[in-house]
Amino acid sequence: MELIVTLAILWGMYKFASMLFSSPKKQQVKKRTAPRKSSYSTTARPTYPTKKASTNTPKPPSPTTAKPKSSAAKRTGSTSGNRTYSGPLFAQAGEKGKLFGFADKSGMHELDGPFAIIDLETSGFNPPGSKILEIAILKIDKDGHELDRFETLINPEDGNVGRTDIHGIELRMLNGAPTFDEASGRILELIQDSIIVAHNARFEENFLAYELNEAGHDLDLIPALDTLWLARNTIDLPDYKLDTVINGFNERIVNAHTALGDVIAVSKILPEMLSRIGQLYYPIAHPQLPSVSVPFKVKTR
Repeated sequence: MELIVTLAILWGMYKFASMLFSSPKKQQVKKRTAPRKSSYSTTARPTYPTKKASTNTPKPPSPTTAKPKSSAAKRTGSTSGNRTYSGPLFAQAGEKGKLFGFADKSGMHELDGPFAIIDLETSGFNPPGSKILEIAILKIDKDGHELDRFETLINPEDGNVGRTDIHGIELRMLNGAPTFDEASGRILELIQDSIIVAHNARFEENFLAYELNEAGHDLDLIPALDTLWLARNTIDLPDYKLDTVINGFNERIVNAHTALGDVIAVSKILPEMLSRIGQLYYPIAHPQLPSVSVPFKVKTR
């Protein structure tokens, strides 16, 4: 009997010891294997209103009121103002640009004038953001004799005159001046059968190509002579700005930075430069320009 009691006591002690030493290990295994329960229930998670997508669509730009053009050429579309040009900043000999075909010492067409010397005063450097404010054309023969002249202020229609401190043109001076569209017929009349002459002619070409296209005139290329190129080939100077070139030939500009003052100064030195350079040739002949008769009133400074 005592043996049974002793065995029971030993068995109890064994079980107690087993529980004492094995329970923490089981609990550790349980901790490693049991999935961790989130303290937040997915069903009980509060929902927040999402930001509603904006239903506002961008407003279309306000339509601009374009001045209707009466010219049929404009309505059907012209090409002269749409010609692309990606060449040098200054005109090159024999080059064909947007509107001009420039002179060279060799070429296809031998032309001796007459010459339509053109100068522009503008509100900036490039159309369409900038517009012509004044134009002067002096037509001469190869000996420098005056054949015709034209001068007028131009109403740009956008109220922008740019650097008044440079060209001296104020907005009030343009009241009653014709638009380029109105003056374009007279301009075409003067340059018909003429070689266009300008100092840094690329500048005049850009503006004239744009404005003539806007006025509805689809033009072929016109022979042109850049006196910047001509001066570089006929006289040695520290620079070739217009006033430097004029002074280099012992002439001076009266009323500088006015369109008429500049073309008169060029007309005084052009015959001498032509005599020094010799015979010039052009990549195109004189085109036939449209004849347009629109009455308008010239306005000068």
